[in-house]
Amino acid sequence: MRLLLPALALLVGCGDNSFVVVNMPPNVVLTAPLDGAEIDENDAIFFEGVVDDDSPDAALSVDWIDSMSGPLAEDVEIEEDGTVRFVTSNLEVGEHTIVLRAIDADAEAGEDMIEITIMPVPERPSVVVNHPDLLGTEKGLEDTPFIFMATVSDRQDAVEDLDVELVASPFGLVCDMYPDGSGMAQCPAILPIGNYNLAYTVTDTDGNTAVANAPFSVVSRGDYDMDLDGYTPNGGDCNDSSDLIYPGAQEICDGMDNDCIPQTAIDVGTECYDDDGDGYCEHPPCVNASNTMADCDDANPSRFPDPSATEVVNGLDDDCDTLIDEGTVVYDDDGDGYCETPPCVNSSHTEPDCRDDAPNISPGEDEICGDGFDNDCDGLTNEQNAIGCQPFYKDEDGDTYGVVGGTQCWCDSGAFPYTGVNTTDCYDHNFDAHPGQTRFFPVDRGDSRYDYNCDGAQEHQYSGRFSGCAWELEPFSCDVGASGWSGAEPPCGGASNYIPECDGDYDAFCLIFECYYGDLSHCPDCWTCDPATENRIQGCR
Repeated sequence: MRLLLPALALLVGCGDNSFVVVNMPPNVVLTAPLDGAEIDENDAIFFEGVVDDDSPDAALSVDWIDSMSGPLAEDVEIEEDGTVRFVTSNLEVGEHTIVLRAIDADAEAGEDMIEITIMPVPERPSVVVNHPDLLGTEKGLEDTPFIFMATVSDRQDAVEDLDVELVASPFGLVCDMYPDGSGMAQCPAILPIGNYNLAYTVTDTDGNTAVANAPFSVVSRGDYDMDLDGYTPNGGDCNDSSDLIYPGAQEICDGMDNDCIPQTAIDVGTECYDDDGDGYCEHPPCVNASNTMADCDDANPSRFPDPSATEVVNGLDDDCDTLIDEGTVVYDDDGDGYCETPPCVNSSHTEPDCRDDAPNISPGEDEICGDGFDNDCDGLTNEQNAIGCQPFYKDEDGDTYGVVGGTQCWCDSGAFPYTGVNTTDCYDHNFDAHPGQTRFFPVDRGDSRYDYNCDGAQEHQYSGRFSGCAWELEPFSCDVGASGWSGAEPPCGGASNYIPECDGDYDAFCLIFECYYGDLSHCPDCWTCDPATENRIQGCR
């Protein structure tokens, strides 16, 4: 329902130029709650509407009005979009006309209204079932009292003044229950075997009632789940006093048949049972083994904690020492960061180790001279630039004497052409020409020079001139006065006659009769001394 007030019209002007100014009343729409709504008493009611006017909203006065209570809210704040709101939970029971009214500065009013009804709410008690549970899983045992329990309350009456009774259909009245100060009501009762629908009824002093229902069954001992594990003796539970023992239960280390399967071993599959037959279990002492060390994998008989367990390349801890593949070709056993066959289990280097039992031998090490090992695993020992190497000089003729002009560092004898131990070679194109040379040579060393011992001179092998032969009485021989050249001394490489000794020849008759028996002065006449001549080539160094 909506009321619209007539607009105020003003005549303004002079003579024929007069005109009419019309002030329109505010536009008002009440949007919530809906017209005709029924609302329970004491519930919060959210009122909402929209106002609009041709004058600024700030000039509007907005009121909420109730036909029973009068003004509910006056001069209500108008939101930016024209919305106005009001909340209350204090309306009396009955029919109400709610009016939203807006008045502008010229006293023009606009309004909208709705009809709502506030419904009375009866003051009823409440009841909540505690036992048995509402799912029907909590059962009673034949010939055994069951404690039925419920919680009751009321907003007007003390809980001790409430009447509570329990009826089991189709059995009938089970008991009257008397709540304590906390509202807990209970009674023990025995029902025959069967299925029941329980009704807990609470009544207050005004006669108002409330009812809560629950399913309930009473079963025989064979169908009763005493340990609440979900299985009964008739359902296969072999021990209804333990919720750890029932058909299909996981075996645990308790010495009991947890899964109720006699064909399976006690505690099989548990940490105290040797399941793979290797003599070890995960948590000793073991049910079926005597070893006291813990097995790291009781599903694999090749993995157990014993020195006889062999580590193989499989990514597993075969000997249960927390290490994986140690001692194999993929494990860095000496801790130098390399293994024999990368990729390695415990290092990231990709070069293979040639000695995985020596931490100072690996591809990451430097070669060391003279220790007999291939320190850097390159297949060589004592290679160039190893630690402790010595410089070797360029030695083109290989006589171990080098020259200035480049070196290489080697452990022992160097590598051609770097085999010289010093730079004292005077001619590096002839193996025989070097400072240690003691021999003489009849040909030049290759550069028309004969300085083979590098002393800066040319020393002749044979020198001097022959000085003649002389007779010696004792021991009757011919001696050379001085061996030497028969003529001028030839140059290096030149040839000439050389007399190294004298040859003797004698007259026996002369020696006997003239020398031995006669005058000794005649003895030399019995000898003939001649020089022995050789054709030699002059050697030099």
